[in-house]
Amino acid sequence: MKTSRSIFLLGLAALVLFASCQPGTMRGLADRRDFLFGVAVASTDLLDPTASKILQENFNLLVAENIMKLQYLRPSPTLWNWRPVDDLVNFAKEQRMKLRGHTFLWHNQNPPFINRLGRNDRDQAITILEETITGVLTRYKGVFYEYDVCNEVIDDEGRFRENSPWYRAIGPEYIDMAFHTARKADPNVKLILNDYNNEYKGTIKGDAFYELVKSMVERGVPIDGVGFQLHLMAEHPLNEEALRANIQRFRELGLSVSFTEVDVRIKLPVTPEKEAAQKATYESLLRIALEEDVSCFVMWGYTDANSWIPGSFPGYGSAHIFDEKLTPKPVYFAMQEILKSYHPDRN
Repeated sequence: MKTSRSIFLLGLAALVLFASCQPGTMRGLADRRDFLFGVAVASTDLLDPTASKILQENFNLLVAENIMKLQYLRPSPTLWNWRPVDDLVNFAKEQRMKLRGHTFLWHNQNPPFINRLGRNDRDQAITILEETITGVLTRYKGVFYEYDVCNEVIDDEGRFRENSPWYRAIGPEYIDMAFHTARKADPNVKLILNDYNNEYKGTIKGDAFYELVKSMVERGVPIDGVGFQLHLMAEHPLNEEALRANIQRFRELGLSVSFTEVDVRIKLPVTPEKEAAQKATYESLLRIALEEDVSCFVMWGYTDANSWIPGSFPGYGSAHIFDEKLTPKPVYFAMQEILKSYHPDRN
């Protein structure tokens, strides 16, 4: 029999969830349109009451910013760091949010035992690949909406990224192996190939990425969709025509397209003109996502308070829709208005 305190806590949790999903909130607007509007989060976001409230009121999809990268998830062959991921999974379940997985095979943020893999370690590398993917997708079978199986597999010149330990040890076939392994481990999760600077048709990397994916489809590799990271600069206007054309050609392959790591950085100092350019880019991306039936729209962070941008791109900042004080910027309200006013029959 439940105690009065238990009943009170359950009721309070239900009230918080109800409030966060109301039509006037960003999340409520996204839910009403069955639109997946997400964000990358750190473990601390789930523990901080203010950050947690922002997540609950604005997003219906979460992705781990770092804790599922192998440097943190599997720091040694025998050690798995499940606790932070379990906490994320439980938080998403409690808040009725979907989850993206990011990422299995990448050339960055790997533990030493993976970084040491070389051309004489092919069998060992294949074993690690299969153990890692199977271990995660077996533990969390049915939990993830979609998963970035491989990340950034080609370079800016459209060639396979040779500095990847997976490429070095196995060769280009590691990509196919990863997707087949993932499909066997979880038949229902959407399997994604994710990359940056791959969003435009008619560019070297964009076209090379398309040809790689097309060849995977033709070989019967179980790929369900592609991810465009979309780490953009406000000073470069969005090429909407090339982006829409690219989405269309992947759709013609029978694949979905996800906007997976959206942010729009500003060259400092910030000025009203630069903020206006940033706002225009965010607005265009959201409209395109809605109009082109993009699978999900995920931002790589929501606040400038702990942004990855200044550390990775010196001289740039102010990339997100909340400022350093966790206050929504004008771009936030502009995106909210787009979600509020969008009607498929009239667009």
